[in-house]
Amino acid sequence: GVAGNGQQELAEVVTCLRPTEQGAILLQGAPITHGSPLTAIRGGISHIPADRLGMGLAGNMSVSDNLIMKGYRNEPLSHGPLLAGGPIRAFAGRLIDLFRISTPSAATSVRNLSGGNMQKALLAREIDSTPTLLVAVYPTRGLDIGATEDVRRHLLAQRDAGAAILLISEELDELFTLSDWLLVLSEGQIMGLVRPEAVTRNEVGLMMAGERRTEADDATAP
Repeated sequence: GVAGNGQQELAEVVTCLRPTEQGAILLQGAPITHGSPLTAIRGGISHIPADRLGMGLAGNMSVSDNLIMKGYRNEPLSHGPLLAGGPIRAFAGRLIDLFRISTPSAATSVRNLSGGNMQKALLAREIDSTPTLLVAVYPTRGLDIGATEDVRRHLLAQRDAGAAILLISEELDELFTLSDWLLVLSEGQIMGLVRPEAVTRNEVGLMMAGERRTEADDATAP
């Protein structure tokens, strides 16, 4: 749907960044409704927020420091209370190579990277944790064609590896290309849950504008 119609709130509730007012959230059958962000992380939820520098990355910290944020508590990146320099350098180097992050070095401040390379660093950190659920909010917004294709390729690879992907986007071409199901929101309400191959872009546009699908239309939804 169009930004501002409940997408951000949905992402924040699923990742335990926003309290749930009603209903329940189950992750592989286990309730996380009143959990904390750490509950979500430990449950296997990864999050690519819309604001990559404001929420996803620490701009004044190095590329390496940003890449280890989810794993620094565990061996081999740390031993007890001490960080392990050698394993950290190897870990960061592996992700920089794997995700083709263009940076002068792992010690470079992440805010000095291009938008595309910031997004690759964020994606690398969140994907390397082998998520059960990956929540990606406008993951290609503002990126050039090459970076966009890299991000989409990694999302599809995670789907093929068995992860569930909650992709939030306004780009209809992107949604029709990447999605197995489309859930359309307008003013915080669900307008329809449909297969991309079962609707036209015009029909999705009408749902984005507030036209609700009928129950008959949604009869094949899960």
